[in-house]
Amino acid sequence: MIGSPTLIHCPEKRRPGLHLSREFGLLCWNVNKRRGSAQYRRLFERWQREWGLELLCLQEARVRRGAPFLLEGFACYAAANLRSARRYYGVLNASASRPLDSEAFLSEGREGFIGPRKSFLLQRHRLASGATLLLLNVHGINFRENGQYDRELERMRELLRGHEGPMIVTGDFNGWNLGRQRHLQCFAKALKLKRLDLSVGGVKHFWGHPLDMILYRALDPRRFDVPLLPALSDHNPILVEFTETD
Repeated sequence: MIGSPTLIHCPEKRRPGLHLSREFGLLCWNVNKRRGSAQYRRLFERWQREWGLELLCLQEARVRRGAPFLLEGFACYAAANLRSARRYYGVLNASASRPLDSEAFLSEGREGFIGPRKSFLLQRHRLASGATLLLLNVHGINFRENGQYDRELERMRELLRGHEGPMIVTGDFNGWNLGRQRHLQCFAKALKLKRLDLSVGGVKHFWGHPLDMILYRALDPRRFDVPLLPALSDHNPILVEFTETD
């Protein structure tokens, strides 16, 4: 368990670029602490070719101390909420361009009052146009009352509200009841974020409500997919190709 925000920077085998492409692919995936680096590497390399993958936002990622990310030329940062002797666990962002900055956060509330805190990771990325993309990777608090969930969203909103321009907020929000979904709607409305329509596909649901989602603004989602990969995680990955709006 970790008591304060821990930002981890993975070593790089090859220098990342200076900005994201005008059209770039994004992956959101709760990988559920699973093993199998070779399988993930093959998938990421394939999606890099097929989707122009430049941003990966993972939840429940495992980060081995001193190990580079699976894709060369990607900057990799993680916000850890758990650790063992050799590994950290938490949300992870990997990008084909070096972020302008990265900041790790822990939830104020704990899971079930005595459990671990959740983590989220805030970054700024330079786009091809010169605009700045604000990116937040979230693993929402789970086993707590809706009031605590709303307070966590309000804290995130305060961190984001001063930014003008493109924004992506993505992750496993654990929005598993109607009250949480309403809080998420208010959060998105306050920040003028659109919600990628994933009503048809393999996004994980609980009690009829989606857990994983992508919120965005000032970007155009050209295509998206939710491949079914139950052997690798109990969540399926979300792939989307964004382009900058004129």
